[in-house]
Amino acid sequence: MAVKKTRLERKKEKESLKQAWGYLVLILALLWLIVKLGLPALVKMSTFIGNLRQPEPIEQTAATPVLPPRLEALPADTNKAQLNVAGYSQEGTTVKLYLRGLSVTETIADKEGRFVFSDVNLRVGENEIYTVAGDDKGNTSDRSNVFVVSFDQSAPQLTVETPSESDRFFDNDNPITVAGQAEAEVTVKINGRIVKAGDDGSFTTQLTLEEGDNQIEVLAVDRAENETVKLVTVNYTP
Repeated sequence: MAVKKTRLERKKEKESLKQAWGYLVLILALLWLIVKLGLPALVKMSTFIGNLRQPEPIEQTAATPVLPPRLEALPADTNKAQLNVAGYSQEGTTVKLYLRGLSVTETIADKEGRFVFSDVNLRVGENEIYTVAGDDKGNTSDRSNVFVVSFDQSAPQLTVETPSESDRFFDNDNPITVAGQAEAEVTVKINGRIVKAGDDGSFTTQLTLEEGDNQIEVLAVDRAENETVKLVTVNYTP
């Protein structure tokens, strides 16, 4: 006596049969591709399809930091149109020199890390100077220490108010007063002796005369070492 199958069992048989037919079709298709394209081409195709399913790895590179260069001290003021800029960086790095915010030249740090920029041209006024280092991989450093160099070739103003040229002095006139006006922030010397000047550049001092003619030299020197000299000759009779 035949066993009657349930509806669920019949449904499972249909699905199994359908799945079997699917496998058979896939096998026949693969056999056709092998005959048509050859086995090596089929292997390459399957590898390509497999690569498409896998996410492409992202290459990660860690940038090696480049340390900022270190400049040797530069003068705050100068009357020279050119100066040398030197310092230290990592060996083999390319060091760029910046003047007033613009890159003007570059050099390579030697095996000891030292670099020198010779005869850097300054402009009248303030010149901001710093360097930046970079390696062959495109990594760059932060700015080095910064110097601001003021270039000035103007002689300071100087006026001797007293005494006047060819003044004559007698007896109790000695010592005499030497006074005048210079620019602010200059050094004043009278016959080689430094005289303290006021914030406005005014100065005064006492000077002892010798018998006969006395030449008085008044010298004003600004921070850039520009000089102005005034000579006054007076006579003293005891």
